[in-house]
Amino acid sequence: MPKKKKRIKSQYSGFVLTFEPERTQWLAERLFPEAEFSESFSAIDWKFERRELVLLVLDQDPLSISSMALMERMHGSGGSGKLKMRMSKMIVFDDPIPEHELGYKQFDSAVSTPESLRRIDSKTWETIIERIRDLRPNNAESIDQLILFRETELRLLGQSDRVDRLNEQRDGLGLALEIAQLDRSTVLKGIKIEKAEEANSILELLDTIPIQERSLLEHDARLFRSLLGGQPYHSAIFSNNANRSVRIYIVDQTDIETVLGVDLIIYSTCYENFLLLQYKRMIRGKNSWAYQINPSSNLNNQLASMASFRSAVASQPPSPPTLWSYRLNDNPFYFKFCEQFRSEARDDSLIPGITMCETHLREFLILPESHGPKGGLSVGYHNCPRYLNNTEFIQLARVGWIGSGMQAVSLLQKVLKANQKGGRSAMFAIIDKERSQSATGRGRKFDKRIA
Repeated sequence: MPKKKKRIKSQYSGFVLTFEPERTQWLAERLFPEAEFSESFSAIDWKFERRELVLLVLDQDPLSISSMALMERMHGSGGSGKLKMRMSKMIVFDDPIPEHELGYKQFDSAVSTPESLRRIDSKTWETIIERIRDLRPNNAESIDQLILFRETELRLLGQSDRVDRLNEQRDGLGLALEIAQLDRSTVLKGIKIEKAEEANSILELLDTIPIQERSLLEHDARLFRSLLGGQPYHSAIFSNNANRSVRIYIVDQTDIETVLGVDLIIYSTCYENFLLLQYKRMIRGKNSWAYQINPSSNLNNQLASMASFRSAVASQPPSPPTLWSYRLNDNPFYFKFCEQFRSEARDDSLIPGITMCETHLREFLILPESHGPKGGLSVGYHNCPRYLNNTEFIQLARVGWIGSGMQAVSLLQKVLKANQKGGRSAMFAIIDKERSQSATGRGRKFDKRIA
């Protein structure tokens, strides 16, 4: 009995896309199964789903389908006002499929360009896909897998304490990878969300990353135990196999549902500096996203303990200067007021939000703009126009312009112990990068926008 064909969902339809001649030739010369490329579309208001399927026409005489690909929106428009899309997971047909083999007389009317884009109707799309499967049976399984991947959810969605904590850990992992200039996208797209109901750390959702159960590296052990004590932990190592790595340690909780928030501690071995990022969840209200601060909020106690920290550090003798020791701001404490994870967000995106240094937050909270009509305090987009976005925080942390030096270890420990008593979980990221005694490499472009 022949194998029954899988049906294509009729609700969806993709695009048949071609390009101007020079671009078409350039793409045809570089078309292979692992290829990726981006394309700019002229109108940013076109309605795209998070993931789209596209058939690429790279032969014009006759019109022929050369490949099928996944198309995903990229961040930003590069100031051009155009919408950038990335095409990947390429299925390349060894013999392009000419229009006469498709049996669709109006095929040319289904073909669009980046300047004039048209989604074809779902019935036509289904007919074309089924015909391609029949004509290229060796590619049929790959086509089915690509269709399934488009529909697969790779993000942690929902409203629960578990989802909130896992998303905070996911964001902390992504921030650490970006600061180290490692491949955030591949790691975050590797998350297995079907295991989220049992997982107590984001590392348990990364099947492709070996979880390290060995003893801590000697240098890590000294830092980790001085800050977090002898608590059980999960760990993983991420590396470019050359000169950069991130080692992640997550304190093991018996049930992540009981955790009230996440503290991300980042230590850079290059700049010998610490950053402590506390996650706070904003709520969507009438005036957009905001975090409400009532008199009993634990934020008040945290700010008080941080003020004591700064006083104690200021009284200590300064460390001798080095090439790596100067800071624009040597306060290690930052708050990230997060939105809920957006349903339309890309698979590899970070959580959008408001990141503020402790001293900035403290100053903001005494301003009249922080007071609501009923007397309460809040931080949100409606009243706080100055803050660090993800890109700005990462860029400052990446080159060591912010953070506190090694003299702060014992005092940081006190703050973390107080936070853990308040029900918060700790996530420790150690970032290694090689030091350079010269400005070699400063010309490289690391200023891309980060979601």
